[in-house]
Amino acid sequence: MKFYHLIVLDASGSMDCIRKTALSGCNETIQSIRSLAKNADQEHFLSLIWFNSEDVTHYLYDCCPISSVNDLTLDDYIPNSCTPLYDAVGKSICHLRDQLPKSEKVNVLVTIITDGEENSSELFTAQKIKSLVSELKQSGWTFAFIGANQDEVLEAQKMGINNSMSFEQSEVGTASMFRKACAARARYCAQARTMSDEERDTDFFKDI
Repeated sequence: MKFYHLIVLDASGSMDCIRKTALSGCNETIQSIRSLAKNADQEHFLSLIWFNSEDVTHYLYDCCPISSVNDLTLDDYIPNSCTPLYDAVGKSICHLRDQLPKSEKVNVLVTIITDGEENSSELFTAQKIKSLVSELKQSGWTFAFIGANQDEVLEAQKMGINNSMSFEQSEVGTASMFRKACAARARYCAQARTMSDEERDTDFFKDI
């Protein structure tokens, strides 16, 4: 089975207070995907971007085999500016969609992590994202939204995403969030072969 992981990470100025912890969490996520790739019947690919209003989709990795992905350093992630959330999500999922093989079944997991609400997108609206998400779910994509300082359920549902989780914007809260997300990712990959569409759409963070 092939798994494509897209992580869309907020790099707006308000993330600076948890910069080191967010970076450590990303490295923990990379390491967990490397561990998943030890399963002989699984291939894993990573797309990892950060976004802000100065650089809407800054790709650290673009659909790379996890074996070729290195851990990140502080130079790779420097938060500043505003939060074009919808543009970052829209552009990155369209980019990945256009890269994927059309003739084979793949599993795609999109994880969006942000500490604030949308405030500076120019190309995409919540409704446009919702339409894209609805279309891609029919092709087996799974979406998860992780948010701080907001009603994460409401913000996720604006984009048509039903898997959501909140986190506290602190070192402890951010570290805990990444651990829970890694656990949810591992369970998803272990059960993907037998998961129903409803389970993909609603149960990603169940019991985590």
